[in-house]
Amino acid sequence: MEERRQELRRLEKEEIAKVYESQMCRDFPKSELKPLSAIFHMWEHGMYDCLGFYEEGQMTAYAFSVTDSQRGYLLLDYLAVCENCRGGGHGSSCLKAMKGFYGNEKGILLECESPQKAETEAEAETCRRRIRFYERSGCRQTKVRSKLFGVDFDILYLPLTEPEADVAGELTWLYRRMLPGQMYDKYVQITICR
Repeated sequence: MEERRQELRRLEKEEIAKVYESQMCRDFPKSELKPLSAIFHMWEHGMYDCLGFYEEGQMTAYAFSVTDSQRGYLLLDYLAVCENCRGGGHGSSCLKAMKGFYGNEKGILLECESPQKAETEAEAETCRRRIRFYERSGCRQTKVRSKLFGVDFDILYLPLTEPEADVAGELTWLYRRMLPGQMYDKYVQITICR
């Protein structure tokens, strides 16, 4: 089987705006979507990375992350496969490419909506399916949970150069990079399950 030509690269400002308006506004509920101005603010201050994943020259997926290159951890904020490319393994390919792209970093934290907090069994199954997808890509479930703007998340960890991490501590640090003090205090809760 012939291998597809793949490329993962950082997006320029105009490309970020285009992805936001043409993809993200459809791919994510409005309640989960940061304003574009907030994304640009973090990106311009070097604490946000916006990547496009291309196969045969066509964008098939994208990944936006909160970053801290000095500490070496990232928080995957958004990952989605473009609507016309779903079901073809592009999400797995994008995550695999991210492991290489960020190969010198310590690890990537991921938020997955908690199946235990889902309102219906169908929603719970969707959450479990997402978690299984990430686990197949090398992510591990942790004992850390967060509640962010009223949404409950299970936190997963994808090790890069650091097999273990202080997930709660690094997550706190990355959330605080995103949210000013009072917003953090009002809208963020982090717990460790025993």
